[in-house]
Amino acid sequence: MPVTELRTVLEEIAAYDGQEVDLLARLVRAIRPTKDEQERALAPGFARLLALLETDAALRAGLSAYVHRLISWKRLNRALVDPGMVSGDFWHELRERLNYKLLPFQPDPGTIDHVLVNVFFKERDGDWVRALDQGECVRLLSLLDGRSLHDLPMGSFTMKELLFAIKVIGLRIAGRAFDSRVLRMVPEHENLANPFVLLGDELDRYIAGLNDGTVARGTADPVRLRIGELMDQCHAMIGQAYDNSAVHGIGFRVNQNLISLQRMLERLELILDAIVVDPRVDGRSSTVDLIKNMVAFNTGRTHIKGFIDRSTQVVAREISAHAGRTGEHYITTTGREYLAMLRSALGGGAIVAFACILKTWYGTFDVSLFTRAFLYSMNYAMAFIAIYLTHCTLATKQPAMTAATIAATLDDGQSARGAERYNELAALLARVWRSQFIAFVGNVFMAFPVAVGIAYGWDHFFDPDMLANKYPKMIHELNPLRSPAILHASIAGVFLFISGLIAGNVSNKIIHGRIPYRIEHHPVLKLTISAAKRERLAAYYQRNAAGIISNFWFGCFLGSISIVGVFFGLPLDIRHITFTAGNLGLAMVGGGWHFDAWTIAISVLGIGLVGLFNFMVSFGLSLTLALRSRGIAFSELIPIVRAVFTHFKARPWVFFFPIGDNGEPIREAVAEPVTGQAEDPVR
Repeated sequence: MPVTELRTVLEEIAAYDGQEVDLLARLVRAIRPTKDEQERALAPGFARLLALLETDAALRAGLSAYVHRLISWKRLNRALVDPGMVSGDFWHELRERLNYKLLPFQPDPGTIDHVLVNVFFKERDGDWVRALDQGECVRLLSLLDGRSLHDLPMGSFTMKELLFAIKVIGLRIAGRAFDSRVLRMVPEHENLANPFVLLGDELDRYIAGLNDGTVARGTADPVRLRIGELMDQCHAMIGQAYDNSAVHGIGFRVNQNLISLQRMLERLELILDAIVVDPRVDGRSSTVDLIKNMVAFNTGRTHIKGFIDRSTQVVAREISAHAGRTGEHYITTTGREYLAMLRSALGGGAIVAFACILKTWYGTFDVSLFTRAFLYSMNYAMAFIAIYLTHCTLATKQPAMTAATIAATLDDGQSARGAERYNELAALLARVWRSQFIAFVGNVFMAFPVAVGIAYGWDHFFDPDMLANKYPKMIHELNPLRSPAILHASIAGVFLFISGLIAGNVSNKIIHGRIPYRIEHHPVLKLTISAAKRERLAAYYQRNAAGIISNFWFGCFLGSISIVGVFFGLPLDIRHITFTAGNLGLAMVGGGWHFDAWTIAISVLGIGLVGLFNFMVSFGLSLTLALRSRGIAFSELIPIVRAVFTHFKARPWVFFFPIGDNGEPIREAVAEPVTGQAEDPVR
């Protein structure tokens, strides 16, 4: 905004003798940097404001009087205690932030946060205010005759508000820290020696001592030093809770509580630093820090992306890591493992062939859409569960499971430099693709001939007309040039990704909910089943529940999506490489093998493209989640692609056959804690 317009606002402020915040909001709008200026860390409007105030005493006096009228006797404890503190419920907090984005929050007019909310109402205001030069902000405070917090006596209104904020935060910290779900993560701290118990006691001593003069405001005061030690122990306890997430699992509510504890400790540290008088630190600078953070806290009420990222990062890492434990077994290294994968894929292809003929049969039933969706879903689900329980392999299930292992390998290499850190990852990706390739081969090479055999048997024993009527549609659906086969393959890839999430989430919940232990010690089961059987039942549930549940829902997704498409009038359906190979076998028999070379070639191409897009979509989504859950930048993908290409040029055969592999074991994606959360206390 030009200087003349800024001067106009300042002149209006100088002539105004009221306490409404509108003029201050206009002033902030006048100095608010543009998005481009903010990205370049520039604040020309703020510099112009300083220049005007330094050269014009009347404008300076008018703004000083206005600001003092605006904030005098305004309660500030809520501006420090409430903003940015997430509730224990993720969905409630998300709804509240969306609500505030549409209809901004309006605090009591008698509070400082009422001023902040109505003046700094842009989401990015907290960012550019925090980025302002500290020296220039101190100059502005001096120009407006602002007092340093260090100069305020303990009996002043502002100091009482700060002490009350400390008390409130201390009580809230204790409440969150002793939530039963949090204590389950750190059972060794379920006693009176818990650092959060001791911190609450010391905060009470500190507040009482400051009020009666027995505690000094200096940095060397023993009570203040003890509080600092206890806060460090509290941070360590939070980190320990995240460490134990691999053992106990972790839920959204626990994660939200731990995030809140971290934020409250950070907030407490900020207020304590504002109160303490340190002769080595300019009191005005501490005051500026407090003001900047109060602005940032209040602008964080509507942050959606940052809230979701921070709230889901730990749980996403746990889910992807639990899936990764399964995924590690889908990566072949030695020739023995390679052949074992081939054998299991052959078994998976045979099971799918039976599912293909059943789905075709169900399609002839004259039933409602719901019944058709149910039949299709149960057909898919039973096939996938059978594949899982017989330890067979379904091609394209691996990508959703192996991404966490890949992300863990990349995370481990962050301390390395240059191309060295990507060498192990390139070798791992070669093994992943090789495993995927042989799974494709096993599924397709078994699904096709078994489907052909089943088709001949069906024609002979049941209905010779069914496949004869269905084969034109089957052939059409395999043609990637004339049907949306690629789109449908991509949809299947999305569901493959979701099934991996479900598997990881169920595994996480089994651990966090101690389900096997509860089964083993169920009081009714104790009366009816022996201890050995209960133990086996609990172990079976822990071993197989995630796989069975995720495969069941995967089948429901695949079986119902086409019916959902009919309901909404959308061309929705799925294509999976193994099922397309089985359908090709059925179509060949149904058409009496009377197909030209082009039809066969385009159908085979369609099968290959379906498999490719099944893989690309599911693997891409899974890798994105795994990288984000570990805080790894997506820019890492560029050197990864280069490293893989270099590895392929040097040893292309290892992408298809286990020849010349050094046989080093794959690093398992263990659910390590995410203690390095995003440090922004607002988001």
